[in-house]
Amino acid sequence: MNSNSNRPRFSATQRYALLGTVFGATFPLIGTILQVVFSGLPITIHNMLFIQGAFPLLWAVDTAPVVIGLLAGYAGRKQDALTRVNEQLLERENELKANQANLERYANERTAELIVANKRNEHRTSQFEAIAYIARTTSSIQVLGELLPQITRTISDQFGFYHVGIYLMDDNREYAVLASANSEGGEKMLERSHRLPVGGTDIVSFVTKTGQPRIAADVELDAAHFNNPDLPDTRSEIALPLRVGTGIFGALDVQSTETNAFAQEDVSILSILADLVGIAIQNARSYGQIQEALAQAEAASALTSELNWRQFLAREAVEGYYFDGVDTKDLRTSNRQFPHSLAIPLMLRGTHIGTIKLSTTDPNRTWSDDEVDIAKAAAERTSIALENARLLQEAQKRVAKEHAIGEISARIGSLNNLESLLQTTIQELGNTLSDTDIAIQLKG
Repeated sequence: MNSNSNRPRFSATQRYALLGTVFGATFPLIGTILQVVFSGLPITIHNMLFIQGAFPLLWAVDTAPVVIGLLAGYAGRKQDALTRVNEQLLERENELKANQANLERYANERTAELIVANKRNEHRTSQFEAIAYIARTTSSIQVLGELLPQITRTISDQFGFYHVGIYLMDDNREYAVLASANSEGGEKMLERSHRLPVGGTDIVSFVTKTGQPRIAADVELDAAHFNNPDLPDTRSEIALPLRVGTGIFGALDVQSTETNAFAQEDVSILSILADLVGIAIQNARSYGQIQEALAQAEAASALTSELNWRQFLAREAVEGYYFDGVDTKDLRTSNRQFPHSLAIPLMLRGTHIGTIKLSTTDPNRTWSDDEVDIAKAAAERTSIALENARLLQEAQKRVAKEHAIGEISARIGSLNNLESLLQTTIQELGNTLSDTDIAIQLKG
């Protein structure tokens, strides 16, 4: 330690006052000595005291130490004040430098945080843009077999993932079966019908059982990761549930070649993607079920229509009509094989109910496209009109039947006598069903 730090520190006022007093003391000493010399006396203490008392003018000179000491002390006081001001200015300067350094450090820290935040926001924005693109791409696909490969391929392209797989539960909800994948290893897994048990130890099994997302930041350290030889470059993995409402029907499995590629903040973003994928898959399934039901309904309707028309044509005596250029005539069985050069079928929900036959006297005539289109349009409208006419006729028959039943019910309902009731019933049925013998026999 420096020994100077232990010495008492004198202010400028004290130093200046001491030096001024010492310097002022030289004036009466020199003046006294000079006066002794001028008086021709030897320089002794006695002579110096004698001269001091003999010459009053020296008394004024004797005040020099006090006066000069006071003046020097005043100057020292000013110097102390100036020193304090300088010290305060220096302290303020040091504080400003420290504050400036703190501000620069804070600004650098905030700048670094803003850079990280901007990168995070840019990453999130790119993720949302990718999700929007995936939603637009898959929204127009309604066939499940086309939708699933498109989803895995688009997700991989937009996010840059190594492997994207979609697992769907089987009917018994015992296994999660790989339904689509984008990678070469995924294609091999599809070929061997890769599946994982629901509720097993791997990540996909955990997700399909619990419905909770699961991340393996480093697959080499995560025991839940399934070490798949078909995907040797996987370093991190995330699996998210595919659900509709509260029901889980599969999982979206995403794998990356980078360690720690998935953070907790990515779960919320990718969960949105998984929800969109789940909705798209369910919509495709619903569309397939609707199409299947519609096809079954159309087949049943066509079968019913064909049966109704067979019964209708069996009851009708008219074979058809033809136009000879002047008049319309019945087409009898004898000339049913009407010569023609163009035939347009009358189709009704897949049922062939008749034919429009066009003939010409010119054997070399060729029918134009417009003429064929006119004939087809007429055939379509004719089929619809015939169906409407048949339905109207059947409706009228049902009305007449209900009316007859109502009249019979009204007449026999007012009778209380058994004999009169039976006779009236036979009479009413006989009047309604012509050329029919009617008998009522009560069981004995």
